[in-house]
Amino acid sequence: MARRGSSKVRSRARELSKNDRITRLPDGVIHHIFSFIDTRSVVRSSLLSQSWRNTWKSHSHLNFEIRPSPDQRDDVTELSTIDFRSNSITLRLLRKIVIYAMSHRTRKLKIEFLGDKQTRRGGFDSSLFRSRYLEHLVLSIDFGLKISPSLTWDFPALTTLTIKRVTFTLQLPNGDASRSIDLFSRFPNLKTLALDGCTLSNIDTFIIKSSELESLSLICINQSCEFVVSAPKLSSFTYNGIARFLLSTKDLCSLKTVNFQTIYHRSIQGQPMFIELLINTFQQLCKAKSLTLNLDAVRLLSKFPELRERQNCPFTSLESLTLVSRHRLPKSLTAFASVLDYFSRSSPALKVHIDLNPKPLLFRY
Repeated sequence: MARRGSSKVRSRARELSKNDRITRLPDGVIHHIFSFIDTRSVVRSSLLSQSWRNTWKSHSHLNFEIRPSPDQRDDVTELSTIDFRSNSITLRLLRKIVIYAMSHRTRKLKIEFLGDKQTRRGGFDSSLFRSRYLEHLVLSIDFGLKISPSLTWDFPALTTLTIKRVTFTLQLPNGDASRSIDLFSRFPNLKTLALDGCTLSNIDTFIIKSSELESLSLICINQSCEFVVSAPKLSSFTYNGIARFLLSTKDLCSLKTVNFQTIYHRSIQGQPMFIELLINTFQQLCKAKSLTLNLDAVRLLSKFPELRERQNCPFTSLESLTLVSRHRLPKSLTAFASVLDYFSRSSPALKVHIDLNPKPLLFRY
């Protein structure tokens, strides 16, 4: 009886194997299915079928929620995507991930530290970032990147770059060296650049030079340096940060949209320097047709009217002005009437909008 039972089990297994269409799927279809699930589930799929035992090793998309084990993969496999998110990233692991991505022709790399506490741990050698294949890079980490005046990242295929929570520290070979840095001039295809919550340390001049750049966002940057921007195709510029912002531009002939939001505090209301910096910024962005200002920027501009009135508003092509505020507007807008008149004098057909519930500045990775 036992033998008959075993025979029936084996017969039933063979029958199921013949009807198992999933196991017989082509590798291309299997990899497409794998692309919708995280890497841990992909590896576990090797237990479902003997024919799938090594299929995961040739999968071109890595999506990690836990510590990865890249040493187990085939060294000749090309990776289209590495998406790594973790609450804890050691300096050693970060280096390992970057080296692995750079050597496997990865097209899209995202490394995101999910912890809320910023520890600014260690220093990372940014010279490791070298790739002819990388097209999209997102670094959202709390590490410091060591840079030198001669360092320029080399990403000829990169189109999108987002850097969050990173500290750039300039290391000088001697005290007399120039404190300027130019990281992006070797990005011939870069179209979108966003720096968010970054710190620029020991830097006097931060150069952003790109022939194809279309969108530039500088959000909550901790800095005391001058930004020098040269981008003939730049159409969108966003700034959200402290009032002390020094900008110098060249060839912004394609600029259409400017979103400028700053932080106003009573400690700066008696300092005309901040008004002069704001007006200087407007002069650099004068080609814009659409301008968005938060209420703090308008409040700052309303101080020292004699400084504002020294010359006409530089936005001679302005068509739309939007005022945004996350709080209720003050009962009286009389104090801001002169500011609105300042803009409308250079653009008689100017349309003014008020947005009381603006969406937060978010970036799609």
